Amino acid sequence: MTKRQTTFYCFSPAVMLATFLIEFALAIYVFVRYPITRFGKAAGFALILLGTFQFAEYRICTTDGIIPVFWARLGFVVITLLPAVGLYLVSQLSHKLHFLKLAYLTAAGFIVYFVFVPKSITGAICGGNYVIFNAANDFYYLYGIYYWGFLLLGVWEGMERIANLKRAGKPRRVMRWLVIGYVSFMAPMGAAYLLFPVTRIAVASIMCGFAITLALILALKVVPEYNRVHRRFA
Repeated sequence: MTKRQTTFYCFSPAVMLATFLIEFALAIYVFVRYPITRFGKAAGFALILLGTFQFAEYRICTTDGIIPVFWARLGFVVITLLPAVGLYLVSQLSHKLHFLKLAYLTAAGFIVYFVFVPKSITGAICGGNYVIFNAANDFYYLYGIYYWGFLLLGVWEGMERIANLKRAGKPRRVMRWLVIGYVSFMAPMGAAYLLFPVTRIAVASIMCGFAITLALILALKVVPEYNRVHRRFA
């Protein structure tokens, strides 16, 4: 790997641990700083999921034997919930379900697969800059359809809602920041996937590394804006 690539994909174990601490700190901040609403709980839960995946990656890179397999499975379980949680946040703002039940059912199916099927994930390799998970190619294809499909659906529904809220002021800003959060990690990963083929073996790891921007936007912009708009419901 070239020096340039090493610099760009700087997701070393130390960075994984730091990202975990930041995301958990942001989750605590959201739960403590703002009144607890369904939206706030879901946003805090998303931050916990992101942080847990980072900690799982850190453990994969710092343990041996069969322990990395456990953390690999746990990591995939937590990130499998993220598209459904994101769609739930969109639904809370738009007051529409947006295939939310389908997202829940699909996520539950993949989670059962990871937990109970021995060959679902057979191991993980710490590559220094990211983690490579060992799973069947057919799995990655189906999982990619689920993951990117529901993420893109969330962006689409968010953009549609923004268009319908041109004169709504603050509610429109909440949705706009949520869409920005989506795009902040999807766009870099999409560009890396197209421009750097080496990243295609570590999509989950690199995407969740970029997702630190989503975590910051959720905690510092989306939830505060939502709280200001819906304070009377807190």
